[in-house]
Order: sequence, then C-alpha cells, then structure tokens
Amino acid sequence: MRVRIISFGTNWWSAHSRDLNDPLCFRRNAAWFNSAGLKYGRRLRLCWVFPGHIRFNQTSGFHPEYPLRSIGRTFHCSEPNYLHGRTHLLISTPANVSTPDCFLVTVNERMHGQISFASRAWRYDGVRPISVSLRGPRYEAMVLMTSNDWIETGLGRWVVGQDCRSLVLDVARQGGNA
Repeated sequence: MRVRIISFGTNWWSAHSRDLNDPLCFRRNAAWFNSAGLKYGRRLRLCWVFPGHIRFNQTSGFHPEYPLRSIGRTFHCSEPNYLHGRTHLLISTPANVSTPDCFLVTVNERMHGQISFASRAWRYDGVRPISVSLRGPRYEAMVLMTSNDWIETGLGRWVVGQDCRSLVLDVARQGGNA
C-alpha cells in the first residue's frame, strides 16, 4: 500500500536498538513513532479513545530532526493492523511512484471544527482511524482516507484536495453537519 502523508499527529517518540555499547544506537536500527495527542501548555496529554500509532523505520528515509520534510511524500507501508490493543501502521520505504492509494491526515477541533465521535456519521465508511485523542471538546484524530472519502465536522465535509497535499472543505458534497 502507498500512503501520502498530509499531516502528522502531535505526539512523537523514538526507540533505539538495545545495544547501548554501539555509539550509533540512537540512529542505527532506530524507529520513530507518531500518534494523536493534545497539548495543554507545555504538557502533552494522551487521551486516547482509539489508541494507535504510525512507525517509521530507518529504511523509510524519515529524518527525525526534520519531520515536516515528509509531508507531501508518498511511502510504502503495510496495511494497518491491530496488536496489543493498538492500531499499528508501519511505514517502510519511500515510494518511487507518486500516486498514493490513501492519505494519512490529522484533524483537530481548532482547524476543522467539532466532531461528534458518538455518531458513526462523522466519517465515510472507508476512513480508517489510526489514533484518536479526545478530552472534552478538544480532539486530534489521525486517519487513513482515500480521495473519495470524507470526514464530517461542525464546519462541513472535509476531503483530500485536488492537489492531493491538503484537506479542504468540500462545498460540492456538503451534507448535514455532525
């Protein structure tokens, strides 16, 4: 599966190899993780109602000091799987073909409006949640969606834009608000 990254979640962490005698253990065989989280001042809160994360391996070409360089890039990855109570999406290598099968998108209440997560109508059936943090009216949701899918918020329906690099309000397919 090929996934184009449109936006990341707030929560980042890494794991290194277990060989601490290796001076490059924090770079060689390292993995970097990203999931939904909520910032309150300087604190990060993991208020997962749908726990999960994406994982970048060393072979992915991901550079941890410059994560925003991966925005707009397409990667090969496995299908999302459910393990130990969490959804995992492993991003393995950069894709030479730029046509993605789906898009990794993060939405939140500040930029996209409120979502009623209690209702199944907040998303098209094809949208696959990877990680969702929710606390009161605040939320952050990382999802996989195709160019035909949509997410419904208080502002309207959001779809992947024509440029396949952003999430935009779809005025042509506006439905009832959530």
